[in-house]
Formats: sequence, C-alpha cells, structure tokens
Amino acid sequence: MAQEYKERIKENIDLKEFLSTKGIVWSDKGSVPKALCMFHDEKTPSFTLSRDLKRYRCFGCNESGDIFDFLMSYEKLSFTESIKQLSNYLSWDYDENTFIDDSERRKKSNILTNEVFEVNKVAQSYFLRQLNDQKSENSRKVIEYLDKRDISASVVNKHYIGFCPDGNLGSLFTHFQSNKVNKRGVMGSNLLFKSEDNNEWVDFFRNRITIAILDENSNIVGFAGRSVNDSQKSKYINSKDSEVFNKSQILYGLDRASENIKLKSQAVVVEGYFDCISGYEKGYLNLVAAMGTQLSADNFDKLKRLVTYGSDSGEIIFCFDNDNAGHKAALDTILKLRENIAINFKKSEKKVNVKVCFPSKGKDPDEIFRTNPLEWEDMINQSKNFIEFLIEYYSEQFLEENNKDTYKFLEVLLPFIIESCDENQQSFYLRKISKLTELDYDLLNMEAKTSMKSKYRRSNKNLQNDQIIKRVIFNPEKSQEKHFLALIYQNPELFDSVKDIEDVYFSDLHFRSIFNYWKNENKVSPKEEINDDLAFIYEELSNYLDEGFVSDPDFSLEIELENVKTRLAIDFQKRKLNDTAVRLKEEEDQADKDKTIIGSLMLEIVEITENIKNLERSEVNWKK
Repeated sequence: MAQEYKERIKENIDLKEFLSTKGIVWSDKGSVPKALCMFHDEKTPSFTLSRDLKRYRCFGCNESGDIFDFLMSYEKLSFTESIKQLSNYLSWDYDENTFIDDSERRKKSNILTNEVFEVNKVAQSYFLRQLNDQKSENSRKVIEYLDKRDISASVVNKHYIGFCPDGNLGSLFTHFQSNKVNKRGVMGSNLLFKSEDNNEWVDFFRNRITIAILDENSNIVGFAGRSVNDSQKSKYINSKDSEVFNKSQILYGLDRASENIKLKSQAVVVEGYFDCISGYEKGYLNLVAAMGTQLSADNFDKLKRLVTYGSDSGEIIFCFDNDNAGHKAALDTILKLRENIAINFKKSEKKVNVKVCFPSKGKDPDEIFRTNPLEWEDMINQSKNFIEFLIEYYSEQFLEENNKDTYKFLEVLLPFIIESCDENQQSFYLRKISKLTELDYDLLNMEAKTSMKSKYRRSNKNLQNDQIIKRVIFNPEKSQEKHFLALIYQNPELFDSVKDIEDVYFSDLHFRSIFNYWKNENKVSPKEEINDDLAFIYEELSNYLDEGFVSDPDFSLEIELENVKTRLAIDFQKRKLNDTAVRLKEEEDQADKDKTIIGSLMLEIVEITENIKNLERSEVNWKK
C-alpha cells in the first residue's frame, strides 16, 4: 500500500513546481529545465529535470533522484516525514501508522545500498591499480591482451576496466581494511567469499579482467570478470545478486546508451561487454549487453520505452555471435520474450520492431568495430524481422530432407505469425512458408485465421495422443471431415463419386492435404505409398474406424456419403457466413465507413444464408 501511495504522489505532483516552492529558480533556456544546484555552490546551472519531469540530476555534484530523494537528501527528512509533507502539499488525508514499517525498511535499504556503492568504488580503484602494476607478470600479460583488442589506457579508465590478481589471501580484503570501508557494505557487495580449505577470505574475481557495471545513475552496482587463461571454468562470471545488483534487471552500458537510444529510436543488444566498449569507441552509442546473453522481459520493456520515447515506433535488434551458440541464444531470447512481443503487437499503441542480425562468419561485433565499422552499419541496416530469423532457423531444423517434419515446422511458427503480425505481414510470411513447404497458401491462411478465432485451441501439453500433437489445430468441429475421409478410406471404390468435391470444404489442413493427395493420384492410396508427413493421418483414420466410427444403418453407403458431402458444403458456407459477418461488423465500426462495401457484404450474407438453406433441404432423408 505504501508503495502505491508513493507512486500516486509522484504522479500528482509537478516536480518543477514543487521545487520552485523550495527556492529553485529555473532557467527558461532550452527544452530541459535547468537551475543552480541547491546541493553545492555553482555559477553555471547544472541541476536538470528529466523529460517526464519526475526526476532530477545535478551534473556538477551528481545528486539525483525523485521528489522523495530530494526531501530526504536536502531537507534531511525521513521517508515517513516526506510522505507527510507531500500529502499535506496535495491536501490528502494521511495516516502515519501506514508507513512506519516501510519507512524503516527503506531507511535500512538506502543505508546498505550506499555502503555497497562505496565498497564497489573502492574495489574499482583496487582493480585499476592492479592492472597498472608493471611489476606483476600477470598484469603485463593482461595489458598485452587488451592492447591486442585496441583497448588503450584511456579506454580502460573511461570504461572502468581493471584486473583482480589471484589473491587467495584476500588481497582485496586487505585493501578494504586499509581504506576503512564499512564491513557490512563489503559483505553486501559479494566481492569476497570464505575459502572452504582454510576459511580465509578469497577474491571472487581472482585472476580475471574486471569490468565495472553501472546503473542508469552511473553507480557501480557490480562487476563482470573475464578469464585470462583457458584453465578457468567459465569465460565470464558476474557479481552475485546483492542489495544493488540484480542480473535480470540490469543492462550493461545503458547508463551511456539510453539518450542515444531515444534519439535513434533503436537499441542493439549484443553478447559481450567488449562488443559494447568497441562500439562506443567508434561512435555507436546505442549498444547494450544483457547479463548472460538473454534479455529479460523487464529489460525488453525498458528498451521498448526508450526506443519509442517521443516516437510511435522503434527497433530492438539482437546481434549475437554468428555461431551455433549465438543462433541458439537469439532463438532462446525470442522464445522467452514471446508474450512480451505479442503484447507489444496487440495491446500497445507504440510498436517495436524486433529484429535479428549476425556478423560475418568467424567475426563478432567487437572485431567488426575494430576492423571495418562500415560493415557494422550495413549489417544493422540489413537486419531481419525476427519472424524471418525463425523461418530460417526452423527450416534447417525441420525441412531438411533427412529430418523433415513439415507439421512440426508449422506448429512452432504459426503461433508467432498469428500473435505478432498484422494482416499484411501474415500474408507475406504465409506465402513464404507456402513456397518452403509446398502447401497451398489459401490453406495456410485459413488455418491461421481458424487458429485466431477458435475457442478450441489447446496447448500441446494438454494433449495426450502423440499423433494428435502433430496437428497444428485441434478442433472437435472437424469430426465431419474425418467421418467423410474414413468412409472413403474404408470403401475406396466410392472415391470416384466424390473426387469432384472442392478441397476448400476441408477446414483441417491435414485432411485437405490427404484428400488432395488422393485426387492427384486418382485413387485412395495405400499407407505404404503416402508421404511420411501425412502417414499419421492414416493412423488417425484407422483408429477412428476401430473405435469411434458409427455408420447410419438407415441409409445406403452411397447415400450416407452424399449426405456427409452435403454437410461439408454446409459447414464451408457457415464459415464463409461467419467471416463475412466479421468483415461487416469491422466495416460498420469504421469512422469513415464505406456504404458501398457495407451494402455488398449484406447482400453476400443474404446469398450465403440462402445457399445454406438450399443445402440443408437437399439432404437425403428417405430409408434405403
């Protein structure tokens, strides 16, 4: 409740106006409010507000925060006292008892956070000093390694790079003691741990290049450590989660990149820290790296807000290494963000295009920045929509001749196309899939539309039958189609009497495919001759004949078949009627509705309705 109340206060208070009541005089120059800072003496205004007017920052003394931070820092109020003052400012009722616990928790949390920040600053000074230790052979080797990557001393300082030697006796701990840092902050930083062998303090990042990780306010919240030899188990490790470091919430480089991301309406997510560093040095400032490659849902939403800042649309591009691991990382990231991407398409007014690109074989972004930055620009400009990437990736998985599984290919792809593409995009990708699979475009399009509308869609994990799992869509309403095919399958001599039926009568992709196969072969082909991709349909028909098939005893086989054929035609007309009714409703809901189109659709509905009535009258109902 306290947090909700706090957010309500922030939403309802104009920070600029409120700070004016505290004596701040704003400059009218520029689009961003500026003023002389109240936290330190200055002659040139460096105290600014964010564009949403909810946060402040002084570029002179680095004070920053929201309205509560101002009151607690400048007026030395507790959180509870801040709540009380702001409630009075808004003329809101205030119950002090509601916020006592929250106030205490926040106070303790703020103290520990600041202590960890201070410890991390001291640790960075230690790592930098160790890197520049010319007496150490290991340090010299690290310098040589960095030189090969074009990382100079100025780059080292600018990007907070360092080196932690193999200090198994707690060299960093000794440094902390000599600098008299708070012990609680040291424990909270997770930079040290106790050795199981001798119970001595050991440096967490021992024998690794260190890279400081900063939050959006430029505080050092943690570190990444890169191995310096092949004997170390992991190439990269990150700080353990702490009071200030949460791997899933942090994007490396966002403190430098956020403003440029806003300006370009584009964010590029790369794998490594050095990819970012090399890019920054070449002037590409819209790069960030996720902790552990995969982008979390929270960070996706964070980037979305940045790329659409002041714009209706933006781009998030994933650029990972061009190897199996990099391709798998891109796939896993997209699968993880599937729901977020779908929500962005369906429910958000501001749209984000999610794209994927890879460097040339054998290269990573770092190498491209160092050798040929123009290649980077070409690669970003040619980045593909994530659906294109998925099509290519799954084509290799499921459409290769030796391991072909067309229906698995459709099963994993269609949901993305349905959930995250508009009508034009759907049409484009379905046509592409049609060429790849040699399946009819109209059939795929109908299947996609059925998937969107059907209330019978089920997830694979809820289905028991392995053969049914192969079905792109499971819909009990298609039993009539199964019954029709089962009749012919059991009595192949009757096929000639029904082979003129239109294949659009089959709403089920697989049933339609099997019927077309028979038509092309001019017979009900035996299972041995059927394509492997459709063989499971034969098993489904056989199971149905053995377990669920019931023939009408009142009719001859020929008449029953004719009746089922008629029912298929009726079902097809009903689907047309439903689609036309939906189109009519959409047209009537348009602000600039077209009366000609509305009239045409209404006439079509009348005609379809009449067709259904005629078909229903034609069903044979006499006894044999």
